[in-house]
Amino acid sequence: MIFCPAAISCIFSPQIDKDPMKSGSLGVGFTISRGVYAKPSADLRWNGKKIIFPTVEYVLREIKMEGVELFSELPLGCGFGLSGASALATAFLADRPAVELYDLAHVAEVVNLTGLGTVSTQAFSGLVIRKTASCPSSIVVERYNWNCELDFLSLGSISTSEVLSKRKDIADVGKKWLKEFMKEISLRNLFRCSKGFAEETGLIEPVRDLIEAVESAGGMASMAMLGKTVFAYKGFEALREFGEPFKAKIDCCGVRKVEGGGNSVQNW
Repeated sequence: MIFCPAAISCIFSPQIDKDPMKSGSLGVGFTISRGVYAKPSADLRWNGKKIIFPTVEYVLREIKMEGVELFSELPLGCGFGLSGASALATAFLADRPAVELYDLAHVAEVVNLTGLGTVSTQAFSGLVIRKTASCPSSIVVERYNWNCELDFLSLGSISTSEVLSKRKDIADVGKKWLKEFMKEISLRNLFRCSKGFAEETGLIEPVRDLIEAVESAGGMASMAMLGKTVFAYKGFEALREFGEPFKAKIDCCGVRKVEGGGNSVQNW
Protein backbone atom coordinates (compact mmCIF):
# COMPACT_ATOMS: atom_id res chain seq x y z
CA MET A 1 0.00 0.00 0.00
CA ILE A 2 1.21 3.50 -0.86
CA PHE A 3 0.61 6.65 1.18
CA CYS A 4 0.96 10.16 -0.22
CA PRO A 5 0.58 13.17 2.09
CA ALA A 6 -1.98 15.86 1.41
CA ALA A 7 -0.60 19.27 0.49
CA ILE A 8 -1.67 22.76 1.48
CA SER A 9 -0.96 25.51 -1.05
CA CYS A 10 -0.44 28.86 0.65
CA ILE A 11 0.71 31.07 -2.23
CA PHE A 12 0.83 30.28 -5.93
CA SER A 13 1.61 31.94 -9.24
CA PRO A 14 0.48 29.84 -12.25
CA GLN A 15 2.95 29.51 -15.12
CA ILE A 16 1.50 27.66 -18.14
CA ASP A 17 3.47 26.31 -21.10
CA LYS A 18 2.35 24.24 -24.10
CA ASP A 19 4.52 21.46 -22.67
CA PRO A 20 2.98 20.15 -19.40
CA MET A 21 6.48 19.29 -18.16
CA LYS A 22 7.33 22.99 -18.31
CA SER A 23 4.09 24.11 -16.68
CA GLY A 24 3.71 24.57 -12.95
CA SER A 25 3.50 27.29 -10.36
CA LEU A 26 5.82 29.38 -8.27
CA GLY A 27 4.79 29.51 -4.63
CA VAL A 28 4.78 28.06 -1.15
CA GLY A 29 3.10 24.96 0.23
CA PHE A 30 3.51 22.19 2.76
CA THR A 31 2.54 18.56 3.20
CA ILE A 32 0.64 17.17 6.18
CA SER A 33 0.39 13.87 8.03
CA ARG A 34 -2.99 12.99 6.50
CA GLY A 35 -3.42 12.12 2.86
CA VAL A 36 -4.31 9.35 0.40
CA TYR A 37 -3.72 5.58 0.57
CA ALA A 38 -3.67 3.48 -2.61
CA LYS A 39 -3.72 -0.22 -3.40
CA PRO A 40 -4.27 -2.13 -6.68
CA SER A 41 -7.85 -2.93 -7.66
CA ALA A 42 -9.91 -4.17 -10.60
CA ASP A 43 -11.53 -0.74 -10.96
CA LEU A 44 -11.23 2.83 -9.71
CA ARG A 45 -12.75 3.47 -6.29
CA TRP A 46 -12.67 6.26 -3.73
CA ASN A 47 -13.44 5.19 -0.16
CA GLY A 48 -15.12 2.07 -1.51
CA LYS A 49 -17.28 3.75 -4.17
CA LYS A 50 -16.68 3.84 -7.92
CA ILE A 51 -15.61 7.27 -9.07
CA ILE A 52 -14.81 9.15 -12.29
CA PHE A 53 -11.38 10.66 -11.64
CA PRO A 54 -9.68 11.79 -14.89
CA THR A 55 -6.37 12.70 -13.23
CA VAL A 56 -6.00 9.22 -11.77
CA GLU A 57 -7.32 7.57 -14.92
CA TYR A 58 -4.51 9.27 -16.86
CA VAL A 59 -1.95 7.72 -14.51
CA LEU A 60 -3.57 4.29 -14.70
CA ARG A 61 -3.35 4.32 -18.49
CA GLU A 62 0.31 5.30 -18.42
CA ILE A 63 1.32 2.59 -15.91
CA LYS A 64 -1.00 0.05 -17.56
CA MET A 65 -3.03 -0.81 -14.46
CA GLU A 66 -6.73 -1.70 -14.47
CA GLY A 67 -7.69 0.22 -11.40
CA VAL A 68 -6.81 1.47 -7.96
CA GLU A 69 -8.61 1.71 -4.65
CA LEU A 70 -8.06 5.03 -2.93
CA PHE A 71 -8.82 5.93 0.67
CA SER A 72 -8.70 9.25 2.50
CA GLU A 73 -10.23 10.83 5.58
CA LEU A 74 -10.06 14.19 3.79
CA PRO A 75 -12.63 15.58 1.31
CA LEU A 76 -11.87 15.92 -2.40
CA GLY A 77 -11.82 19.35 -3.99
CA CYS A 78 -11.38 21.27 -0.75
CA GLY A 79 -7.78 22.48 -0.91
CA PHE A 80 -5.90 19.46 0.40
CA GLY A 81 -4.17 18.59 -2.87
CA LEU A 82 -5.87 15.20 -3.05
CA SER A 83 -5.88 15.04 -6.85
CA GLY A 84 -2.11 15.23 -6.77
CA ALA A 85 -1.88 12.86 -3.81
CA SER A 86 -4.16 10.35 -5.56
CA ALA A 87 -2.15 10.58 -8.78
CA LEU A 88 1.13 10.12 -6.92
CA ALA A 89 -0.06 7.27 -4.70
CA THR A 90 -1.40 5.49 -7.79
CA ALA A 91 1.77 6.08 -9.80
CA PHE A 92 3.95 4.64 -7.04
CA LEU A 93 2.17 1.30 -7.34
CA ALA A 94 4.23 0.87 -10.53
CA ASP A 95 7.78 -0.44 -10.51
CA ARG A 96 9.50 2.52 -12.15
CA PRO A 97 12.11 5.11 -11.11
CA ALA A 98 10.61 7.57 -8.63
CA VAL A 99 11.55 10.63 -10.68
CA GLU A 100 9.51 9.30 -13.63
CA LEU A 101 6.50 8.73 -11.39
CA TYR A 102 6.69 12.24 -9.90
CA ASP A 103 6.69 13.72 -13.40
CA LEU A 104 3.86 11.45 -14.54
CA ALA A 105 1.61 12.56 -11.69
CA HIS A 106 2.52 16.21 -12.38
CA VAL A 107 1.57 15.91 -16.07
CA ALA A 108 -1.70 14.16 -15.13
CA GLU A 109 -2.60 17.14 -12.93
CA VAL A 110 -1.65 19.77 -15.49
CA VAL A 111 -3.53 18.27 -18.45
CA ASN A 112 -6.65 17.77 -16.33
CA LEU A 113 -6.48 21.25 -14.74
CA THR A 114 -6.54 19.86 -11.20
CA GLY A 115 -3.23 21.34 -10.08
CA LEU A 116 0.10 22.88 -11.06
CA GLY A 117 2.51 22.87 -8.13
CA THR A 118 0.92 20.36 -5.78
CA VAL A 119 2.83 17.29 -6.96
CA SER A 120 6.17 19.12 -6.67
CA THR A 121 5.32 20.02 -3.08
CA GLN A 122 4.40 16.40 -2.37
CA ALA A 123 7.52 15.11 -4.12
CA PHE A 124 9.84 17.09 -1.82
CA SER A 125 7.55 17.24 1.28
CA GLY A 126 7.84 19.45 4.34
CA LEU A 127 7.56 23.19 3.72
CA VAL A 128 8.42 23.70 0.05
CA ILE A 129 9.18 26.98 -1.71
CA ARG A 130 8.84 26.50 -5.46
CA LYS A 131 11.32 28.96 -6.99
CA THR A 132 10.71 27.82 -10.56
CA ALA A 133 7.62 26.42 -12.27
CA SER A 134 8.02 23.02 -13.89
CA CYS A 135 7.80 19.28 -13.34
CA PRO A 136 9.43 17.81 -10.19
CA SER A 137 12.50 16.50 -12.05
CA SER A 138 13.63 19.98 -13.11
CA ILE A 139 12.08 22.33 -10.56
CA VAL A 140 14.20 24.43 -8.18
CA VAL A 141 12.93 24.45 -4.60
CA GLU A 142 13.91 25.35 -1.06
CA ARG A 143 12.74 22.75 1.44
CA TYR A 144 12.38 23.04 5.23
CA ASN A 145 11.64 20.37 7.83
CA TRP A 146 9.25 22.18 10.14
CA ASN A 147 8.14 20.32 13.26
CA CYS A 148 4.73 21.91 13.65
CA GLU A 149 1.14 20.84 14.33
CA LEU A 150 -1.64 22.90 12.76
CA ASP A 151 -5.43 23.05 12.87
CA PHE A 152 -7.70 22.58 9.84
CA LEU A 153 -11.36 23.04 9.01
CA SER A 154 -13.02 22.60 5.63
CA LEU A 155 -16.45 23.94 4.68
CA GLY A 156 -16.48 22.80 1.06
CA SER A 157 -14.92 23.04 -2.38
CA ILE A 158 -13.85 25.60 -4.95
CA SER A 159 -13.34 24.68 -8.62
CA THR A 160 -9.60 24.55 -9.27
CA SER A 161 -10.15 24.56 -13.04
CA GLU A 162 -12.19 27.78 -12.86
CA VAL A 163 -9.50 29.56 -10.87
CA LEU A 164 -6.69 28.29 -13.10
CA SER A 165 -8.59 29.57 -16.14
CA LYS A 166 -8.24 33.07 -14.63
CA ARG A 167 -4.54 32.60 -13.91
CA LYS A 168 -3.41 35.94 -15.44
CA ASP A 169 -5.22 37.74 -12.62
CA ILE A 170 -3.43 35.69 -9.99
CA ALA A 171 0.12 35.20 -11.29
CA ASP A 172 1.48 38.66 -10.46
CA VAL A 173 -0.11 38.69 -7.01
CA GLY A 174 1.41 35.29 -6.27
CA LYS A 175 4.90 36.46 -7.27
CA LYS A 176 4.56 39.51 -5.02
CA TRP A 177 3.65 37.52 -1.91
CA LEU A 178 6.23 34.82 -2.61
CA LYS A 179 8.91 37.54 -2.56
CA GLU A 180 7.48 38.84 0.73
CA PHE A 181 7.69 35.39 2.29
CA MET A 182 11.27 34.90 1.10
CA LYS A 183 12.29 37.96 3.12
CA GLU A 184 11.54 36.07 6.35
CA ILE A 185 10.95 32.33 6.24
CA SER A 186 8.98 31.80 9.44
CA LEU A 187 5.61 30.42 10.51
CA ARG A 188 4.29 33.87 11.40
CA ASN A 189 5.31 35.30 8.04
CA LEU A 190 3.82 32.30 6.24
CA PHE A 191 0.42 33.14 7.69
CA ARG A 192 0.86 36.86 6.98
CA CYS A 193 1.83 36.37 3.34
CA SER A 194 -0.65 33.57 2.66
CA LYS A 195 -3.47 35.68 4.03
CA GLY A 196 -2.21 38.70 2.05
CA PHE A 197 -2.31 36.62 -1.14
CA ALA A 198 -5.83 35.38 -0.39
CA GLU A 199 -6.98 38.94 0.36
CA GLU A 200 -5.48 40.53 -2.74
CA THR A 201 -6.83 37.85 -5.10
CA GLY A 202 -10.27 38.00 -3.51
CA LEU A 203 -10.22 34.25 -2.85
CA ILE A 204 -10.52 34.78 0.91
CA GLU A 205 -14.21 35.74 1.02
CA PRO A 206 -15.72 32.26 1.67
CA VAL A 207 -13.54 31.78 4.77
CA ARG A 208 -13.02 35.34 5.99
CA ASP A 209 -15.20 34.85 9.08
CA LEU A 210 -13.24 31.77 10.16
CA ILE A 211 -9.88 33.51 9.80
CA GLU A 212 -11.07 36.55 11.74
CA ALA A 213 -12.43 34.32 14.51
CA VAL A 214 -9.06 32.58 14.92
CA GLU A 215 -7.22 35.90 14.95
CA SER A 216 -9.64 37.34 17.53
CA ALA A 217 -8.81 34.37 19.76
CA GLY A 218 -5.08 35.08 19.48
CA GLY A 219 -4.17 32.56 16.79
CA MET A 220 -3.07 32.79 13.15
CA ALA A 221 -5.01 31.53 10.15
CA SER A 222 -5.17 31.57 6.38
CA MET A 223 -6.87 29.88 3.45
CA ALA A 224 -5.84 26.63 1.77
CA MET A 225 -5.68 26.99 -2.01
CA LEU A 226 -8.06 26.07 -3.43
CA GLY A 227 -10.92 25.28 -1.13
CA LYS A 228 -13.22 26.68 1.51
CA THR A 229 -10.64 25.43 3.97
CA VAL A 230 -8.70 27.19 6.72
CA PHE A 231 -5.39 26.18 8.24
CA ALA A 232 -4.47 27.73 11.55
CA TYR A 233 -2.04 27.85 14.43
CA LYS A 234 -3.63 27.90 17.88
CA GLY A 235 -7.03 28.11 16.24
CA PHE A 236 -8.70 24.82 17.13
CA GLU A 237 -11.19 26.17 19.68
CA ALA A 238 -12.18 29.12 17.50
CA LEU A 239 -12.73 26.83 14.50
CA ARG A 240 -14.99 24.55 16.56
CA GLU A 241 -17.62 27.29 16.39
CA PHE A 242 -17.90 26.61 12.65
CA GLY A 243 -17.58 22.84 12.39
CA GLU A 244 -15.36 19.91 13.32
CA PRO A 245 -11.70 20.86 12.90
CA PHE A 246 -8.82 18.40 13.02
CA LYS A 247 -5.12 18.57 13.79
CA ALA A 248 -2.25 17.37 11.61
CA LYS A 249 1.51 17.77 11.65
CA ILE A 250 3.64 18.96 8.77
CA ASP A 251 4.86 15.78 7.07
CA CYS A 252 8.47 15.64 5.93
CA CYS A 253 8.63 12.03 4.68
CA GLY A 254 6.77 12.24 1.36
CA VAL A 255 5.32 9.36 -0.67
CA ARG A 256 6.01 5.97 0.93
CA LYS A 257 5.00 2.37 1.31
CA VAL A 258 2.97 1.67 4.46
CA GLU A 259 1.48 -1.33 6.19
CA GLY A 260 -2.28 -1.75 6.06
CA GLY A 261 -2.94 -2.06 9.78
CA GLY A 262 -2.82 1.57 10.91
CA ASN A 263 -5.76 3.35 12.52
CA SER A 264 -6.47 5.36 9.38
CA VAL A 265 -7.03 2.29 7.22
CA GLN A 266 -8.02 -0.43 9.69
CA ASN A 267 -11.59 -0.62 8.34
CA TRP A 268 -10.64 -0.26 4.71
